Amino acid sequence: MLIQDDMTAKLLVTGRLAPGTTGESRRVTHVFEVDAGSSGARVLARCGEKLLPADVEWVAPGTGMPCERCLGLTGADQPRYPQPELGV
Repeated sequence: MLIQDDMTAKLLVTGRLAPGTTGESRRVTHVFEVDAGSSGARVLARCGEKLLPADVEWVAPGTGMPCERCLGLTGADQPRYPQPELGV
């Protein structure tokens, strides 16, 4: 197996909005697939929610109320988004 310097590892992590950034009902735990060592401006959850990394409280899997859409899409190989034409 060849390992190249430009290869990045994908990590599956969970996080939710940090306390004080929003109301408690919006602090659901999302599933994120991030590149190891990435310092992007926003992180994208499986459900399509875009969050600032500074606003995210990274938590252990199983912590808090789960985002149902993220859970439903966790087994997918690519993040998917609602398709209005299909009524989803």
